[in-house]
Amino acid sequence: MRKLVVALLALPVLLEIYPEAVLRQWRVLRIGTALGLGAVVALTAIGLARPSPTTASLPSPIVPVTQAAFRTVVETGVDLDAAATIVFSTPMDPASVAAAIGVDPPTAIDLTWDATGTRLTIGPGTRWAAARYHTITVGSGALARSGRPLTTLVRASFLTRGLAMATLGTTRAIGSQVALDTAVMVRFDRPVDPASLRRALRSTPAVEGTVTAVPGLASGPAFVFTPSRPLRADTTYRFVLDGVLDDDGLRLAPVTLTVRTIRAPTVVRFRPVGGTKGVTRDAAVSVRFTERMDRASTKLAFSVAVDGAVINGAVRFAEGDTVLVFTPTSRLRASGKIVAQVGTEARSAAGAPLAAVARASFRTAAAPRPAAARPAAPRPAPTAKPKAASPTPVAPSPGSTGGSTTGTASWSSVERYYLGLMNCTRTGGLISATGGCSSPGGRDVAPLKLSSGISTKVSRPYAKLLATRGECSHFIGGNPGDRLRRAGYTNYTWAENLGCRSGDSRDAVLASHRFFQSERSWSPLGGHYVNLMNRKYDRVGIGV
Repeated sequence: MRKLVVALLALPVLLEIYPEAVLRQWRVLRIGTALGLGAVVALTAIGLARPSPTTASLPSPIVPVTQAAFRTVVETGVDLDAAATIVFSTPMDPASVAAAIGVDPPTAIDLTWDATGTRLTIGPGTRWAAARYHTITVGSGALARSGRPLTTLVRASFLTRGLAMATLGTTRAIGSQVALDTAVMVRFDRPVDPASLRRALRSTPAVEGTVTAVPGLASGPAFVFTPSRPLRADTTYRFVLDGVLDDDGLRLAPVTLTVRTIRAPTVVRFRPVGGTKGVTRDAAVSVRFTERMDRASTKLAFSVAVDGAVINGAVRFAEGDTVLVFTPTSRLRASGKIVAQVGTEARSAAGAPLAAVARASFRTAAAPRPAAARPAAPRPAPTAKPKAASPTPVAPSPGSTGGSTTGTASWSSVERYYLGLMNCTRTGGLISATGGCSSPGGRDVAPLKLSSGISTKVSRPYAKLLATRGECSHFIGGNPGDRLRRAGYTNYTWAENLGCRSGDSRDAVLASHRFFQSERSWSPLGGHYVNLMNRKYDRVGIGV
């Protein structure tokens, strides 16, 4: 245990000499400052309360007691159980010395003399007060065994160490928040009682866990609190450390730490939307999340079942790992009930589990599909001679932009027919089951213009690719933005609607458009309808 250097005093028979070896040790053990507190006439020397104190003396004529001098050295950061040693030049009378000793602040002390009666050790009865300036004095009334008194008092001063300090921190911070598997690090600047630490660490909400020591840290004692299970997502936790005792039994000041965990990801939507009927059997299934997801755990947590039987398929991620796209290995069963599900085993890239199980169900089209099994009864094209009872027919929209139109006349006609359907709905009308436009106009937005450039370079080639491969996906070879950029459209704000139907081309585009139009009654609005009505779009490429 480290002892206290209280003061160095000159004996009546020697000059003032500092034991350099002792001072060197003191400088190494404690960065402090020796302060001269002035000259006081004394008969004594106060030295180190160590097993072998160092003293130094030079031959000198005996001088009168009143001419002896001493210098006090004040040490800081003194341990609370350190003892002071006073060395007298002649055997002293213990009773008179005990009566002449004073301590400020008042502290119970223990006095121990050596066999010679010249060395007095002064220790605290229990401990010195922490972070206090202490003064020990021996009054001038103290007597030597010869009866000779001290002519003036002897004073020694020291500053005890302060209370131990604690800090709290986390082991896994993510920006201003913390991961769900974080632990809490507790650091101290001096030894503490581990048992008191385990009792003193609490949290709101309550967290069960274990406290273990972290060995080998040069900065001081450290412990880590590891929760027994991950913390709850998107939750504020308040950790309180109150009641820790240091190695002297003193209670540390309370310390608090407030943190918030990362939020849990949720599912934004499934595609196809839950409840949809007549979904094409070659449709891909996708899920959009609120957060970037961990691919491995999300893939394992995702499943697609047809009439209760899980099916196989390829899984890939798009849009910065916020969208999972599932492409079935084979065509979906006709008239099948398809259930897509993501379990809570799915985790975000930051490690938070999905907030809740998410699922959506839809039904595939019957086999054979009505449009493919028998041709639809002839229906007058809206741009030809409409029935008298039909609503206002859809007229072709304004001319195309950006190049010449390509493709056969029949496909071009269907594309322009589809443009008319889109602009009817976009400008405030509704497309009826017969393809007529009821109540057109009334919405202050410009109709879309057909871009033959986008149609020729992007929409038609991709429509052909989907048809030849029997697929229905936004993500073959990249997303729509990738296809636009490859075609030279690098600064466009884009969206894409797909309708994957067979049979008569006009019936197919009419059915697709009416489905998109029906999304206006959804809550929230369906994505196809939002794309169709968005004011920021002014042109469109169409491929059939």
